[in-house]
Amino acid sequence: AAAAVAALAWALALSPCGGQEPERCRHEEHGLDPPDPADGEVVKDYVKVLEGRALTSSVALNMTKRFLFETHNTTVMNQPERYRKLIISLEPCEGVVYLLVRKTRRCWSNPYSCCKPIGGSVADATPPPCNTGTHRVLCDWTHFHSVVDGSRDGSPTFFEVQHNSLNYYISVFAPAEANLQAGVKSPSFRLTVLADIGAYPRPGRKGRLESKIAGDRALEVFWDMASFVPAGISNIRSYYLYSSLLLQEDKKTNAAVFLTPAKVMNSVCGLERNAVRYGQPISPASCQQGICRAVIRGVVPRRRYMLNIVAESHRGLNSTYSGIIVSSDWESSGSAFDDWSDR
Repeated sequence: AAAAVAALAWALALSPCGGQEPERCRHEEHGLDPPDPADGEVVKDYVKVLEGRALTSSVALNMTKRFLFETHNTTVMNQPERYRKLIISLEPCEGVVYLLVRKTRRCWSNPYSCCKPIGGSVADATPPPCNTGTHRVLCDWTHFHSVVDGSRDGSPTFFEVQHNSLNYYISVFAPAEANLQAGVKSPSFRLTVLADIGAYPRPGRKGRLESKIAGDRALEVFWDMASFVPAGISNIRSYYLYSSLLLQEDKKTNAAVFLTPAKVMNSVCGLERNAVRYGQPISPASCQQGICRAVIRGVVPRRRYMLNIVAESHRGLNSTYSGIIVSSDWESSGSAFDDWSDR
């Protein structure tokens, strides 16, 4: 009963307009990509996101898809402040997508307002990516958003923020020029929102992988076990090893994305699209002293391979490690991407 009273008090404190949803904001009439019933429960012009359930969708160029996450989980609300957080993860499957979030009160974010000319009129604002030499980044109706200056185009966005609202208005925007330059006409993404953060597998050692020769035409990859914070909510069900034989023209564009926005290898849905799952699921019971290992056999000589690991929890949530490239001379080139924690 006490928990219910606390939850009600929290709701009344945070809910605008006595709990009644305000009318649509004027800018929401522009650039809306209509919701897809396959994405989930459609309410007017947005989709309700269910906690802990990954949603895979696509978005039209220069358009926005809108989502709403609501929570009334009293268990989460009564967590100590250090654990009362919310994870919002946007992974590109293909292409460049930006995440923009507003909490508590509608409106949804306005991506078309993000790039404001320095010394110019806000009426001349344009959508991202923003040239920070000529524009300042300030997205209207937005509490937090992806890096929108073009430096991390094609990389995942991962937020872990203080959970102090009942409502989160989530926008996913696909910039036209950045996607067309990458040869992508229909960007796709995977969106996950999680209040019970202890169910999310966090790759060990910031997602770093290592490899070494393991015999004739074989190599071994090893990684630190994933962890959970707070502990005791869930644990690892399995690890999965993904591999891809790289083409000569496959080059990573920057430290944040591999290979390109059109061929993403550092997201779960990107790996499912562009790589092959090798062998059987790897049980955490096979890991020793916190280190897990897997051996790949039948490797083609003088070719480059991309290797990556996906960790899956018993709650069905998964995350990728940082990935590694093994070059044709059998020497590991080190982590292919930025550390997982720097996303």
